[in-house]
Amino acid sequence: MTVVVPTYNKQKFIAQTLASIGRQTFQDWQILMIDDASTDNTLHQAKQYADPDRTRIVELQENKGICHVLNHALEYIDTKYFVQVDGDDWLEPDTLRALYEAMEKESETTALAYANSAQWNHGNNVDHFGSIRQHHLFRNRYDFATYPRMVQPRFYRTKCVREVGGWETDDLTQGRMLEDRRILLRLLDQYEYAFVNRILYHFRTYEDNLSADKNAAQYNQVIQYFTDKALERWGGKFKAQYKGPIDSWQKVVLAPTNLE
Repeated sequence: MTVVVPTYNKQKFIAQTLASIGRQTFQDWQILMIDDASTDNTLHQAKQYADPDRTRIVELQENKGICHVLNHALEYIDTKYFVQVDGDDWLEPDTLRALYEAMEKESETTALAYANSAQWNHGNNVDHFGSIRQHHLFRNRYDFATYPRMVQPRFYRTKCVREVGGWETDDLTQGRMLEDRRILLRLLDQYEYAFVNRILYHFRTYEDNLSADKNAAQYNQVIQYFTDKALERWGGKFKAQYKGPIDSWQKVVLAPTNLE
């Protein structure tokens, strides 16, 4: 399988990310790191800590955002599955094995496997445990459309991502935000998901995260855009209502369009 590591200015964290991949109990993996024109020492750190025999590093010359990075990665992936591991996150040692085994039991109509995750708050160069993100198997596509959190890790069946055309971009952010929800909504047009009820992923939150509270208004606009598009593709049975002020994280509520 391919472990896709998108990076942009992750010099403080990339060594831990790569080390967590190297410690996997499942050993049939290769790393594809796509660097989005970092301006710090991310590339130097990566080249120092990555296994050169199992790692391909692609250096983009222009910073274009996460959706463009992942579409670029899709051009290189030659394995049945791939998993996204952001350059400031890390894996449990059994993550790849657990997700691989789960997907191998599923049919070809299963596009994604995900699990539970642990959230860490990073400040003053120290990680402080935040919370466990306990998820569940979504009952249907509408259950996901209203789900307030994002699932991690995201372990994809490669051909499914290719068949939906990869990551869409948007005029508002040019594909720099919400790469996760937009592709998961698109995959639900025709595919299903699998859930592994274990904590397999660790992610950090800190001031420079794109998903920090200060960016909530812009995120809400992108969420609205892609949710409304998905509901229209799914037949227009429901209309989304967005509850709460635009500058804080809004709640998505679905209302039937036909009340007869």
